[in-house]
Amino acid sequence: MRRRFDSLLSLNFGIPDVNARLKKIAQYLISLVLMFFFLYWAFREVDPAVLWGTIVELPLFWVAAIVLTTLCTMVLRSWRWVVLMRPFAPQVTVRDASLALAICYSANVAIPRSGEALRAISLKWTRGTSISSVLATVVVERILDLIWLSLFLGVSLLLLRERINQAFPLLEPLGIIALIGSLLGLVFLAFISFYRERALFVIERLLSKVSPRFAGKIIDLLGTFLNGLQALHSPAAYLEIVASSLLLNLGYTAIIYEAFIGFNFTHTFNLGLEAALVIMTISSIGVIFPTPGSAGTYHAFFGQALVHLYAMDTNAALACATAVHAIANLTYLTLGGPALFWQWRRARRDSEAGEPAPEDSDK
Repeated sequence: MRRRFDSLLSLNFGIPDVNARLKKIAQYLISLVLMFFFLYWAFREVDPAVLWGTIVELPLFWVAAIVLTTLCTMVLRSWRWVVLMRPFAPQVTVRDASLALAICYSANVAIPRSGEALRAISLKWTRGTSISSVLATVVVERILDLIWLSLFLGVSLLLLRERINQAFPLLEPLGIIALIGSLLGLVFLAFISFYRERALFVIERLLSKVSPRFAGKIIDLLGTFLNGLQALHSPAAYLEIVASSLLLNLGYTAIIYEAFIGFNFTHTFNLGLEAALVIMTISSIGVIFPTPGSAGTYHAFFGQALVHLYAMDTNAALACATAVHAIANLTYLTLGGPALFWQWRRARRDSEAGEPAPEDSDK
């Protein structure tokens, strides 16, 4: 069972391997183009000397505070993730999940979205979890993130609806669409998880008309994928999911607020917690775009929000965005890079020693 995911990845589906590699290269090049486009758009009117002079004025105390809060948000996200994995992988601890997330974020700095697979592999190396089941929880996590982003966008619109609609006229309708779509997606996943056997039967009948062998492999994979949705069966887990999600987003808001205090924006521009929440929400939209480490898109949304909503100087706005982005990514790289290397070395050593691979927890 533990090799089902790998065997599916090895299927050709009639597409030459070279085409798959070219597709990945093309996707990466597109992400780089997006990154450079948004970086140019965000920094086109910035004076580099003024920008750097503002960044270095951030006191080390507040740099340390941002690092600490960043680590806390990673633990909070790990807590929520552990709750989602608890039904099929109770052996996974918050520490395991935190290291896997650090590896995920580190990988995303280089190659967008690559970290999602790596965090599943990390838990397979350390705790013998099923990759496909873990990836199912990642899908649920992404839907939860979108739901909470939509809710916080609603709060931001209550605070500054007129200004936000003038600066970002598409945000309100897109936020409503995202909330409805994500809620429907979560309901759909819960539905097929509750009616697992019936759903798999219908899918297998449809796929068998194309290829019985292919249908068998897909159903086998979907079976372990649905194992990763078992937390949706437990109302007791909902409270932990809501609490961790709320604290997680408040943690992200705290990071922005700490940067405001460090740069003295709380006095010079009268930015408080409400402004931090609004900027956290709008800058999070930039993270959705598939650029390396969310570079460019994060800066553009963060900076434009400060400039258009709070009449801030562009240099100051982007200095704040750059500092927050750099501190977060350096924190992830410092923790995730060594963790990935250590886990990879250990897995390779175990493989060379001929030790059996850990069984999938849902076998």
